[in-house]
Amino acid sequence: MSTSGFPVKGSPQSYWQHEAQQPEIPSNTGPLPNSCDVAIVGGGYAGIATAYHILKTTSPPRNVFLLEAKDPCSGATGRNGGHLRPDYLMGAARNCKKYNASAAAEIVQFEARHLDVIKSLIRSEAIECDFAETESLAVLTTLEQVSMVREAYEGLKQASSFSDTLLDVIEFYEGDDVPQRTGLRDAKGYFSTPAARVSPYKLLTSLLARCVDMGLSLRTQTAVVSVEHAGSDGHTLMMRSGETMTAQKVVIATNAYTSAILPEYASSIVPCKGLACHIIGPKGKPLPKLLAASCAIMEQDSVSNKTGYNYMVQLEDNSIVLGGAHHKYDGNDLGSWYNNVNDTQLIEPARRYFEADYMQRTFVGWEDSGACVDRVWTGIMGYSTDSLPHVGEVPGRDGVFIIAGFHGHGMPVIFLAAEGIAAMTQGLAYEKTGLPSLFKTSRDRLESERNDILAGRGIRSTRD
Repeated sequence: MSTSGFPVKGSPQSYWQHEAQQPEIPSNTGPLPNSCDVAIVGGGYAGIATAYHILKTTSPPRNVFLLEAKDPCSGATGRNGGHLRPDYLMGAARNCKKYNASAAAEIVQFEARHLDVIKSLIRSEAIECDFAETESLAVLTTLEQVSMVREAYEGLKQASSFSDTLLDVIEFYEGDDVPQRTGLRDAKGYFSTPAARVSPYKLLTSLLARCVDMGLSLRTQTAVVSVEHAGSDGHTLMMRSGETMTAQKVVIATNAYTSAILPEYASSIVPCKGLACHIIGPKGKPLPKLLAASCAIMEQDSVSNKTGYNYMVQLEDNSIVLGGAHHKYDGNDLGSWYNNVNDTQLIEPARRYFEADYMQRTFVGWEDSGACVDRVWTGIMGYSTDSLPHVGEVPGRDGVFIIAGFHGHGMPVIFLAAEGIAAMTQGLAYEKTGLPSLFKTSRDRLESERNDILAGRGIRSTRD
């Protein structure tokens, strides 16, 4: 049995993991029970949020197990950029064009709800996770980008499904004073939207501890390698160790690693590596304050003309978490990031790009800041080939559910998607959950030839 798509041991810590106190969360180290009511595979955001929603129901199952191959939040959840940033504009415009305005608006509304829902969760569960509401700037660095965004914005204004409530939160601006407004030397335009920043590691490890208090059984260092139908017993989960356990309902919340357990998703959810870093100032000299605590910068490589986003949040101590640089990836080395689960190795062109005085080159007033990279890490994201999450009952596998494929955009999607999955494990139909219709996993989606991941980088692809 191949284990090639499973998490790799020895990943360097992210900033979030390094600076947080490792929580003491009890994990079951004894033999697994023969059976449980619900087994959740994956101890990141999706798995933890699903467990939380299941346990918060009025009549939760008696035995809920969460199985994690490494440690809780050791994957993308603990290694991302720290953004809670709904996509009000560009994703909405793409979905309007590909599908219809109503379905696109449904997704925007769903994502936007996460700002209030996560804020309420943090307050109700008394979680300390450096949460702060902010405006997020998306900065455009070429006139072509400005034109593209202007067209997208004007198009949404013409769509009746996009109410004034959705559009009123977007500020689009272009003009000669954009560098002064944004602080970016090469800025040509921008749009701003509501957002928040958060330590994802603190948020989700704290929520996991709450789940354990509510009765969740946690088993770490336990890789599930297959799920097979077992008749009236439900489903048999096989562990890499050789242990087995049956469960009436199974939730696969493994995101980038999904195809290792559900091979039918191999061409639909692809593990893709990203890189991020933490930037600090000289000892005793705080970094300058950015004009926006959350920022995404659309850049274009001067040699290849490839476009990519850099994204950053500024933390309370003025240090920066910065990631992206997709436009700097080596076009001749696809395997360095695509279909790659090895987060122990860096993406060297991206590392060099950020370490070469990125803040000094990019921002006005940072020339003498002394800003430098003090930590670099990678993370493995579950990119969906049609740019949409896969949520719902797995086609042909009654009682097995999936919540995965977040395309590097899981923070404003997963919590409420997990609420829907929790309801489905108790018999509610997908259509009754309030989840966006386009998120529903289906056989048609699994059989599609489409690959937005490669097409977005100008690479032609065909299915194996």
